[in-house]
Amino acid sequence: MHYQHRYHAGNFADVFKHVLLIGLLDALNAKPAPWAFLDTHAGAGRYRWDDEALARTGEVEGGARRMLAAEGLTGWLARYASRVRDDPFMLPGSPAIADTMRRQDDRLMLCENAPAVVETLRAEMRGPGIAVHQRDGYGAWALLPPAEKRGLVLVDPAFEARDELDQMLTFARQAVGRFAHGIYAFWYPVKSQHSVDRFARRLAQQVGRDVLDARLHIEAPRDGRMCGCGLAILNPPWAFAQALPDALRALQAVLAQDRGAAHHIEHHTP
Repeated sequence: MHYQHRYHAGNFADVFKHVLLIGLLDALNAKPAPWAFLDTHAGAGRYRWDDEALARTGEVEGGARRMLAAEGLTGWLARYASRVRDDPFMLPGSPAIADTMRRQDDRLMLCENAPAVVETLRAEMRGPGIAVHQRDGYGAWALLPPAEKRGLVLVDPAFEARDELDQMLTFARQAVGRFAHGIYAFWYPVKSQHSVDRFARRLAQQVGRDVLDARLHIEAPRDGRMCGCGLAILNPPWAFAQALPDALRALQAVLAQDRGAAHHIEHHTP
């Protein structure tokens, strides 16, 4: 599977990830102390609505376009739609979402390994408090702990390698060893229910911490295609966990493709 950000910007999985990202950063902003955001696979930061890559897949129609057309959105979903609506030419990636939510003393650490993408990322994400690192995202644990001692780490790889889930687990062990109290969010696609369940359980076991696993399915599984996605979260803020069920329910209502759509929240212990 190849999940390069440029081709899938604004699709249902992007919407899911960014809505939950807003919820996590909102929880960090509830306290005055500054925080740091580490994005291990940052991509280009923003993506043009008229990019031929978006037209080629057409996936944005079932994601960001639906959110913009939806009525009565509240909470995290309304704020996501507002951020997308703010720029008629560019779709926000995770770095841009985080940038809109950071305060004066909050920091962004953005990692990307592809030279051409790094060039775009540096052009799109500039200013005080933003650092772009050209490096393998799985080595970004070396940037931890942040000086702020508070923060969120988003791990959102392109899933180009067969052992991507194993690499995420290795990163988790290394990162948590340096920054035990940070919030960690691991995004993953859903194609095989077995591999997904096994990943969340292994994550809890290998880092010795509870895992909050949130999943959204937009359709019934078929033909080995991606029918959903999830976010496995370490150290989730209490307020985030309380608001999560309503957010997932609303996302399912907007993004569902057929009657097989569903959402799940599971808790895994070490």
